[in-house]
Amino acid sequence: DYTITMYFQQSWRDKRLAYAELPLNLTLDNRVADQLWLPDTYFLNDKKSFLHGVTVKNRMIRLHPDGTVLYGLRITTTAACMMDLRRYPLDEQNCTLEIESCSSRYLLSTDGYTTDDIVFFWQGGDSAVTGVDKLELPQFSIVELRLVSREVRFTTGSYPRLSLSFRIKRNIGYFILQTYMPSILITILSWVSFWINYDASAARVALGVTTVLTMTTINTHLRETLPKIPYVKAIDVYLMGCFVFVFLALLEYAFVNYVFFGRGPQQQKKINERLNKANNERPRYEDKRMREQVDAYGNILLTPLEMNNEVMPSDIGSSVSDSRNSVMSFDSSGVQFRKPITSRDGFGHHSLDRSAMRNRANCRLRRRSSKLKLKIPNLTDVSTIDKWSRVIFPITFGFFNLIYWLYYVN
Repeated sequence: DYTITMYFQQSWRDKRLAYAELPLNLTLDNRVADQLWLPDTYFLNDKKSFLHGVTVKNRMIRLHPDGTVLYGLRITTTAACMMDLRRYPLDEQNCTLEIESCSSRYLLSTDGYTTDDIVFFWQGGDSAVTGVDKLELPQFSIVELRLVSREVRFTTGSYPRLSLSFRIKRNIGYFILQTYMPSILITILSWVSFWINYDASAARVALGVTTVLTMTTINTHLRETLPKIPYVKAIDVYLMGCFVFVFLALLEYAFVNYVFFGRGPQQQKKINERLNKANNERPRYEDKRMREQVDAYGNILLTPLEMNNEVMPSDIGSSVSDSRNSVMSFDSSGVQFRKPITSRDGFGHHSLDRSAMRNRANCRLRRRSSKLKLKIPNLTDVSTIDKWSRVIFPITFGFFNLIYWLYYVN
């Protein structure tokens, strides 16, 4: 609906009030109106109206010598206007003010004022309504104004009707500042998480949840200011699009977190199976390797070392001098050492026991390092997801805005 305050003037001719003695127009007291014949005019689509009464009733009666009566009122009326809000707030609406004779609605006999008794018409044609070009509305601009005069037919006869039709266009500036710009900035703010390190879970989750809740608040506030209608409005499409982008930015981090910390139960199950298989095969491999490194006499066979240069005399001398503990033989491929298994250290431990302990420690270290390697993700994949998101999200959002504004503005 809409509310309008206006000076509503009606003029008719009553020959009973004609006078010829004074060639002057007479302005009568407003209380005289109760003693004159008045047309039963009313507003068909009126919802609430009242006559201003400060300091007295705002009505004027002027009488002309030929019996013409000019009757003016200052009234405020709230009239119904059926609006189509599918393009809100980029919409244009057509509203009317219907003026009709009350007898056409409430008198069921031919005694009512039909077109045989009274005729409504706009005095002055298109210039009958003035002051519209000077109106300044905060949210609307009047694009077109039309005056229509016609007859409507009922079972009791034909009755006159006047229509004031005007087309209004909603001003978009208010909604750009209050709705569109905040939604755009919040959507862009949600993309800041793409530049935050992927292991900063608290920062990225807090930013994503905050932007989602802010978009929800804007949607809720907008619905409270509009009537409950069953169809989707243009502003709903835009806010829902922004909400989707903000929510996808939060889901993007969920995906990055999934890639960084684990790829799901199935892959974890595969990793556990591989670890179990590796743990079962490793002791057998180590026992076999230990057997291969001990000869028939119980001596440990070490891996041959390649001789890149000639052996230093001091090294040879020091090795040969300790012939009781080791035997050194030269061949074309390298040097091979053999130590007796019965040699003991200062604590009385066999050399073979110490070697076996070192081998077991090395096996445990390799096993733990293999587990750690399986759990560490490929950091290149995680960084690539964020890098692609920095490009895809802005381009897609810009494309969404282009389609939206081209469709609804045109």
